[in-house]
Amino acid sequence: MIDTNMKRILDFVENNLTEDFSLSKLANHCNFSTYYCSVIFHRYFGETMKSYMQKRRLLCAAKELKSTNDRIVDIAIKYGYSSQEAFSRAFSDMIGMAPKRFRENPLPIAVYQKNSSPPFQNNENTAMKNETIKNVQGEIERNYPLKTLHILNGLCMLDSFQKNDLMSEKAIYIPFNEAMCWGETNEKIFSTEFIEKRAYSLNSTLEEYKKIVIEPLKPLFDEQFDIIVLWFGDDMFCQMNFITILAYLEQIQFDGDVLFCMAQEQTDNILSDAVEIDIDGYNYIYKAILCDRKKCDAKLLPVTYQAMNLYLCYREKSSDIIRYIKKNLNKENIVEELLTIFPQYGLGDLQYQWMIEEIKKGKAI
Repeated sequence: MIDTNMKRILDFVENNLTEDFSLSKLANHCNFSTYYCSVIFHRYFGETMKSYMQKRRLLCAAKELKSTNDRIVDIAIKYGYSSQEAFSRAFSDMIGMAPKRFRENPLPIAVYQKNSSPPFQNNENTAMKNETIKNVQGEIERNYPLKTLHILNGLCMLDSFQKNDLMSEKAIYIPFNEAMCWGETNEKIFSTEFIEKRAYSLNSTLEEYKKIVIEPLKPLFDEQFDIIVLWFGDDMFCQMNFITILAYLEQIQFDGDVLFCMAQEQTDNILSDAVEIDIDGYNYIYKAILCDRKKCDAKLLPVTYQAMNLYLCYREKSSDIIRYIKKNLNKENIVEELLTIFPQYGLGDLQYQWMIEEIKKGKAI
């Protein structure tokens, strides 16, 4: 839970994204020293205020590129850039495409915003989310009245679909119960070698891995489908799973249509439109990012590009997560704090516990 002082700081930052911001202005507003504002922000959120503001400004700019006809240079200046060129460089570095190209084809991007008040779960919010899911599925059924497989990112999402009566009788729903962002993998997805590496990486036996991961995917292996719909989130964890499934579909030469329905994990929303995905090239993307752990030069969805950058850095010694763990290693509630502070990674308590254990044992990360 964010304390009162941190809430004041965060609210001021959010309300001044288009202003000439400075630490001294923030300090005067909150009656703190500039040093205190800087330190407390980094302590709570694991990154500098400057880094956070740059990301938020670029994402707000992306929203305006999508929803307005304002000139790119005007949007750039509004969010603190001295020129359209400087804005374009920063925008491309963050989401992998230039502002002009994003405006022409505004593909999904990951939500990134620290909440002074976490999203409140109530019946109305849940009903709105469920209604969006039903509308998306209804649109898919009208446009693609064929045999459909829905692949959901994990058992929790499948349970939610079942609990809230979101499963169409005309389709099949299966979970992908993996954590591809952790450990080693193999180029040939779901092969014997792949299963062995993944089971070892996840501290599981082969039998457990097959039962939890492989068996639920049986319809994907055994049946023929015209449409496959992927329900995955916008965080790093979900996007690495997303890449893996797309690469597998390319490996088996799936020739049907593939649609992506994106969950916005930090706000607990679902995008109102499904995105059609071309699976060509995802085997290369999978090999580059997950097998070789290298930055991929192929065209990626902005949300996947953002996740790739997080994935390739999160276990390095200089990463925000590793530095935070080392500074707070002896805290009793460190796992809970990590889950709250770094939602963009989507890591679970198991991954954080393993990272903590490795650091305690002095293993290089």
